[in-house]
Amino acid sequence: MIVTTDAIVLQSRHFRDTSRIVTLYTREHGKIGVVARGVSQPRSRFGAVLQPMSFVSATIYRKEGRDLQNLSAAESVERFNGIQERLERMSVGLAIVELVNAAMHDEDRNDALFDMLIEALRALGNTRHNEHGVHLWFLVRMADILGYAVRTDECGVCDEPMVTGREFVPYSLAVGAPLCSEHRESLSYRSLGASSFELLRQLCVLGVQEAALLPVDQRTATELGDMLSAFIRYHVDGLRRLKVRNVSAQVLDGVIPGEP
Repeated sequence: MIVTTDAIVLQSRHFRDTSRIVTLYTREHGKIGVVARGVSQPRSRFGAVLQPMSFVSATIYRKEGRDLQNLSAAESVERFNGIQERLERMSVGLAIVELVNAAMHDEDRNDALFDMLIEALRALGNTRHNEHGVHLWFLVRMADILGYAVRTDECGVCDEPMVTGREFVPYSLAVGAPLCSEHRESLSYRSLGASSFELLRQLCVLGVQEAALLPVDQRTATELGDMLSAFIRYHVDGLRRLKVRNVSAQVLDGVIPGEP
């Protein structure tokens, strides 16, 4: 059966001499692995559009029960050119598609996730936007789509309203919520700085366009991003450690991976 569907390229790797194995997140069929034959040849008609984060219209020869489908053609639907302008933006974009690739099962359709992925990449491509706000917004929304929404208003044990203004807030990965003073001893938690916790509160109610305009500094982005990534890994069985943000953060900090 031949199908044509909108898709985001999640991953692309070499296969034999001139082909590539490409992982797509499609609107109609969820995550699909395809073989793109001959795309590494100089005269390939669509090899250039099969890079991670590309938004394409893909024509696929699809057969039930086959692990890898055959890609017949791919055309660009929308280019997020601003992502390529800075290493930080590319790092965030790659982290977003890596998370989708790692968390989603094959052929698990999710229209909300597909639309959210497009929104995030579109916002990331706007050079006036803060890439940290886009990344953190995506992590919050991704957790929600996976069924593990983060909470900020009440204690995760007793539902006591949380009072802001503290130096730090104990946040439990197990229940996805802060802990009051009475219950912080009953569960393990991460200490979130007051500014990180307040940002988390905002991200829970804002759309991506508003989140992308928030003034997020590197320290807050790192602290909250680490917590949200750990929260998703805690609840999603078998989710491997994500690599993109770890490596790129070392590069941005001037640390060469593998050196002490």
